[in-house]
Formats: sequence, C-alpha cells, structure tokens
Amino acid sequence: MARNRLDWLQPCFTTPGKHTAWIALPAVQAIEPVRLPITVIHKGAGPRVLFTGGNHGDEYEGPIAIHRMIREIEAEDLICGTVILMPALNPPAVNAGTRVSPIDGKNLNREFPGRARGTVTQRIAHMITEHILPHADVVLDLHAGGRTSDIMPSVMIHKLRSKERMARTLGVMKAFRAPVGILIKEFDSEGMLDTTVEQLGKVFGCCELGGLGRVTPETVDVTWTGMNNVLKHLGMMKGRLRTPVWRSKRRSRVVEALSFRRYLMAPVAGIFEPFVDIDETVRKGEPLGRILSLGNPLEAPVVCRSPADGVLFQRHAFCLVEAGRKLALVAQETDRWDAMADAV
Repeated sequence: MARNRLDWLQPCFTTPGKHTAWIALPAVQAIEPVRLPITVIHKGAGPRVLFTGGNHGDEYEGPIAIHRMIREIEAEDLICGTVILMPALNPPAVNAGTRVSPIDGKNLNREFPGRARGTVTQRIAHMITEHILPHADVVLDLHAGGRTSDIMPSVMIHKLRSKERMARTLGVMKAFRAPVGILIKEFDSEGMLDTTVEQLGKVFGCCELGGLGRVTPETVDVTWTGMNNVLKHLGMMKGRLRTPVWRSKRRSRVVEALSFRRYLMAPVAGIFEPFVDIDETVRKGEPLGRILSLGNPLEAPVVCRSPADGVLFQRHAFCLVEAGRKLALVAQETDRWDAMADAV
C-alpha cells in the first residue's frame, strides 16, 4: 500500500524475504501523487545492490529486465545480501515515454541530490538520495540511448581517485560482460545520479543498453545477463558468468574515452547523414557523416570527420541536429585497466 512517510520502508532492507511496495510522493504539480514501485529481496548480511530503470522514460531495457528479476528471483535464490529493484525511477516520464518529466520539464538525471520542497522531479531525486542510496553499496543505473542516440551496449564508469573503489568498480564493469565496458569523461556531470553515488563513496555503473528508442531481444538479454553476472561476481548468487551475444558476436572488451577530444560536435545546424555505424573501426580524419543545409539544397554539405582513431561507440541518431550538438564519440580499446580489475 502506498504511504507518504518512509519509515515503514526501512524494515524491507533488513527483513528476510521479498518485499514489494510503492513509494508515494505527495502531489505538487501533478493531479495525483507520483508512485514509485520498489522491490527489496533480502537474504541476510552481504553486498547490497541497487538496480534502477526508468531514469529517462524513453529507455526500456532496464525496466524490462528489472521487471523480470522482480518476477523470477526469490530470497531463496540468493546466497546472501540485498537486491533493490526500482523499474520506474521517474514514473511521469516513463508513463509518457519521454526523456524528461511532462509535469515539470526536468531531466531527473540532472537534478540529484534533489530538493525536499522542490518540483516533482527534484523531490524524486531527494527521496532516492535520502532514503534509498544509504541502503546500497553498488548502484547500476540501467539506461539506453533513447530516441536520439545509437550506442553500443555498455557499462560506463568514471576514473576515481580511490584505487580501492576504482578496482571494485572495474570489477563490476567487467563482470557485467556487456559488449563494451567504457571509462568515460562526462561533458556535464552536475546533477547526475552518478555524481551523487560516487560522492557517497559507493560503486556506480551507468549501463547504456540500446538505442533509437527501441528494444531488441539481444539488448534485453545483454541487460538480464549482466544483472545476474554482477550478482554472481559479488558472491550473491551461484553460477558462472556468461557473455551475451550482440550482433552475432559473443565478446566483451574495455575501451576508454577520457578526453573531450574524442567527441565530435556538430559545426552547423542541419540534417545529419551518417556514413559509419556504431562498432565500426575508424581513423582520425575519416568522414563519419555530413550535415545538409535545411534551407538551401545548393549549399555544399559540411563533412564531419572522426576526431580520433578508435571504435565508433556512439552516434547521434536523430537526423535533425543543432550546432554544437554531440554527433559522435570515438573510443579507444585498451587493456591498461585489466590488472587492477582482476585484482578484486
């Protein structure tokens, strides 16, 4: 039953078994309260893992896989620890199928740690920060490319100052066994769930698991397999880690994009015509696409060239682009993090 106070929620994190509830935030700008579903599976002391989906409402692999875990995993299936499952972190956006909330127009992943008396989205962020994150040691936020981005299924992590936490984060990233694990430098990390979790000293991974606003059996399997792999890696479940198939390949590799020089930005506005697909190897200076003028078909297209050697990890999928928009990210394959990850 939904309630407005959260003291009732605390026993779910310490009482053995599987508990499902709805966290209700009082109506502020909405017609009715916003209700966030949460399932907690507890099997005594051990690692505490939080899986979140629906941070953005047009990204679906996370909610689908989390729903499956809610249906199929019982406390008896765990060896130890706690699994926290939240398939719809931002219910207004999920219900509308939009990246941002239709109620206040805000992007949840730019509003952390939130505000107790803010807008609906800010209150959701505050509730998660204050009442959910303290119960997790590892947080995996399950995203996808949404409608505007085509991206290789991956786990994104950041370079951390703490070597011990860096090693644990690398271990989780590699254990997920997505087609790609990537160390990345964010353009704008202010207000992200990533930043709040890392500031709290916890392990965080942002999983980008599909794109183009669609879902495929392969991307759902990458998500489901990765979630189970992480629980096995942490000693919470029995079984061997499995590498899923993506585009006929059963492969998991590590790449990095730790410099802004690996981003390609749109030099002008117009219609972007891509030449290269994600997961293709490119060379610096190679044309990745061109931008066509919206108003003048006689104007010469502007060719957009790769900023570096590497693999095309992400590209803009929505043809209409604005000047300064991120068009592509070219990552570099690396093995320099293997020793640190394997030491966990």
